[in-house]
Amino acid sequence: MKNLTYLVLSVFIVACQSGKQDQEQQKSEATYKAPDHHSESLTSVLDAHGGYEQWSKMKSLSYMKGEESTITNLQNRKIRLESPKQTIGFDGENVWVTPDSVDASRSRFYHNLYFYFYAMPFVVGDPGAFYEDVEPRELQGKTYNGIKVSYGDGVGDAPDDNYIIWIDSETNQMEWLMYTVTYQSGEPSDTYKLIKYDQWDKFEGLVLPTTLQWYEYDGETVGEPRGDAVDFKNIEISTESPNAGLFVMPEGAQIAPLNNN
Repeated sequence: MKNLTYLVLSVFIVACQSGKQDQEQQKSEATYKAPDHHSESLTSVLDAHGGYEQWSKMKSLSYMKGEESTITNLQNRKIRLESPKQTIGFDGENVWVTPDSVDASRSRFYHNLYFYFYAMPFVVGDPGAFYEDVEPRELQGKTYNGIKVSYGDGVGDAPDDNYIIWIDSETNQMEWLMYTVTYQSGEPSDTYKLIKYDQWDKFEGLVLPTTLQWYEYDGETVGEPRGDAVDFKNIEISTESPNAGLFVMPEGAQIAPLNNN
């Protein structure tokens, strides 16, 4: 009788725990709401890459690019890049550089450049972005659907930048990125640069790139690859926040100027 009582009690406890977990999961699923500004076509792309909800849970992203390591707090976009020659950080207000002997004139432009390319397509889901479906385009003999991304005034350091992500019509995964560079000029541009995304892997349920390849592009025709492919190694993404001290500007660091005009 005693054993039977223990058995019934154990089953009851397990059932309660299971019920509580189910309730917490249902609550989590119920409380998530996709951002209102996302378009239907963008949502389809994000879903093909693991979903914006999953991306939103992540707090830390790190990787190696050559000899340069990068770690980013995904919730506030503070970032730290370390290479043999210098360390660049963003503390939420200033981009700082050490040692003070290095040329910091382009550090504000550079500090999140590769992070932004790497975090595509999720990063274009940020607030302040606007989306427009564009006419399909053929690139290297294959036709892609496109979404143009633009930004409102005052969003980021270069609000006049535009992006067009080109999407495989069958998988909805992103395969190309066109982008303009307006940081230095501060003026809108119709000249697009081109990156191919065809090397992906899955990390914590998210499909993220492992290699980027720039291509020559004249506005109509895709040319030859531009330089070597950029490989990303030691990729880690986590729901754990990175150490906040990594982003604090050290004593003696120089503050990078907003631009180098």
